[in-house]
Amino acid sequence: MNTPQPYGSFAPPALHEGPFKKRSSINLVAVASNLFFPWIAFTVVSWVLSFSVRYNYPWIAFGAVFSVLMVASVSGFLAMQFADESRRRWPNWYSHFALAMFFSAVGGMGLGTLNYSGNMLPVYNLLVDLKTYQDVNPAKTNGQQMMDMGSVTFSKDTRIDFQKALGFRNDDTTFCVAPLTNGQDKMPYYDFWAVGTNCCSGTTSDFRCGAYRNPHAHAGIRLLNPDQRQNFHLAVEQAQATFGIRSVHPLFLEWVDAPEEEVSKRRGRGYQLFIAGIMVHFGLNLVFVLSSVVSA
Repeated sequence: MNTPQPYGSFAPPALHEGPFKKRSSINLVAVASNLFFPWIAFTVVSWVLSFSVRYNYPWIAFGAVFSVLMVASVSGFLAMQFADESRRRWPNWYSHFALAMFFSAVGGMGLGTLNYSGNMLPVYNLLVDLKTYQDVNPAKTNGQQMMDMGSVTFSKDTRIDFQKALGFRNDDTTFCVAPLTNGQDKMPYYDFWAVGTNCCSGTTSDFRCGAYRNPHAHAGIRLLNPDQRQNFHLAVEQAQATFGIRSVHPLFLEWVDAPEEEVSKRRGRGYQLFIAGIMVHFGLNLVFVLSSVVSA
């Protein structure tokens, strides 16, 4: 019903929303929460699953993952409870938050597991579980005496015996092995082997793995990959049959100049992958949040 107007006055024109409908206000708290909390969750999950927390206290690492997943579940429940109300005022930030937290947990688990198995676990094994040996003569020491070896520096006269190098091919990978010698024509046993993948042609006397060109290299870091060890064992067995040599307890090494520097490089790659991952996650989540704000 129209309200009566005094004589001689005009009723104000009716207001129409038309194409210039007033935009709903932006909930800055919701925007900030959806931008930063999933990123923090991703950072925490990928951190605890990548580094020493997982190695020393795995229950804390996986407890953090479980906590993030619980937050995502509660947020999803709230999204279903308040879906209609939130749509009338602003984008459904509950749903956005639940999805962002869930994918942050899953993404953090993926990055952390990849980083831990590929970079950090071998480093922790070398530094914590295994020992470092110095000035080892391969002609007087056998593999059985150094089963707890993680890294080793050999005597100055130790070198790679390229004449007894050999490659074993399995599918698309060539597993290359070459025994270490101290200059003798033939040693009673060859238990220390420089190894690598796809760094030889598969024929004898062709070995281009690790620091093979460095005349100052007299050290090695133990190969800890169990899947590769089986193939290197087969390569050593083939080398024994080909060259008429004996290996009782073969140990496989990546030939390096300075083991400490190599371990530091591997640890650095782990930190670099972690930093790159959290930066990419922040950028993707920022785009996701901005797209929700623009479409509001």
